[in-house]
Amino acid sequence: MDSPQKLGLFTVLLLAGAPRAAEAPSVDQVRAELDRQLQELVKSPEPEVRLLFAGLDPTEYKLAEVHFMLDGESLQVPDVEDLTSPGPHVLTTRQVKDGPHTLVTNIVYMDASWNMFSPTSGLLWNVTSTLNFQAQRGLRVDVKAMAFVLPEAKDPRLKIKVAHDVTAEMIAKLEDGTLEPHAPAAPPDAGVPLAQKTPAPEPTRPVEPPPAATTQTPTAPAPTAQAQKAKLLVRALASRKAVAATLSVRGASNQTVALKKGARAPLAVELAPGNYTVDVFAPGFLAQTRQVRLSGGAAQPLDFTLARAPSKKLLTEKGDRFELVKPPRFAEGKPTPLPGGGAFLQELVDTLVRRPARRIRIEGHTDSQEGGEDSARQQLSEARARAMAELLVEAGVEPSRIETVGLGGTRPKAPNFTPRGRDLNRRVELVILEH
Repeated sequence: MDSPQKLGLFTVLLLAGAPRAAEAPSVDQVRAELDRQLQELVKSPEPEVRLLFAGLDPTEYKLAEVHFMLDGESLQVPDVEDLTSPGPHVLTTRQVKDGPHTLVTNIVYMDASWNMFSPTSGLLWNVTSTLNFQAQRGLRVDVKAMAFVLPEAKDPRLKIKVAHDVTAEMIAKLEDGTLEPHAPAAPPDAGVPLAQKTPAPEPTRPVEPPPAATTQTPTAPAPTAQAQKAKLLVRALASRKAVAATLSVRGASNQTVALKKGARAPLAVELAPGNYTVDVFAPGFLAQTRQVRLSGGAAQPLDFTLARAPSKKLLTEKGDRFELVKPPRFAEGKPTPLPGGGAFLQELVDTLVRRPARRIRIEGHTDSQEGGEDSARQQLSEARARAMAELLVEAGVEPSRIETVGLGGTRPKAPNFTPRGRDLNRRVELVILEH
């Protein structure tokens, strides 16, 4: 018997099996009791994450290293020799906490052809990608890390990339069981079932037996939190005053609504529970975006504090790259930019919101003297790229739209023998992947 049939049977049991009390149980009492017992039947285990890996053809590219970090902790995965086939390979399954998580994938490939005339002969591809995702009780999140080749890449050192694919599967089970009928305590003389209640018979008229099948319609159970609607309470503000704006909501359901200028109360947008991307557009202001997760029956406030579009842009497009008028500066050996280095981020977010198909790659660079060793410079450049990606994610950009890569000190922008040149070489660059 499937779950809907069980629910119908459980409801009839509640109605038919309860003895008649001085006052019949109300619809709300029946709903509350049914919902309580259903919650006991549904077991919601801790969320799980299953990590998978799909590699490249080993006859062309040899996998040299693979590293995964979940929330800053290194994951134990099979040896590289066991991952050489394209896969996908299941690496590990582990329980995690309910909420947001971060996975960092790092893979190293080398050219397996050993062709001295190949432009990639002897090259190592050290590629890193960061993924932010949500875990929820009762669900197993499958995260698949996939290596792929970009044949059209102009720079052979950027030929191999890594991306993630995320799916979720319910692992909560509805256990077999029977709902016991419950009702308020009945007085000692109460013995007539609720479903058979009929008017008292007249003395001169024989009492007809009750019909074989009850015609009483079972009462539907109260909606669970997952089935209830959620509310998003939205405001778009500039100088603490509400401005006219257009709100675009994408996710489990899609809506486009207008926010009124001067509104004193937030606009309530009713949505199904789930994950959403919320974009806001206002004339004369930079667009913004947020990632929100809504729970059934809850109301979540969401305020946008808008910034006016600048007359002089800090970000311009040139070919397949964004040029920064004031690029972020990095202190020697430090992965995070100096104060003021993120001034261009609001304009970058605006561009990404208005072009939802656009994706970017953040490239990290070092000067030739940082870290001492090539491997240390490589790690530092990757950390710089990730630091800028994290600032974008904090600003609301979907992590799936951002790639990161570290190039160490291999692509200097200026001579490294002067302090000014080294300062210019400690940088990040933004590449447009999709227009």
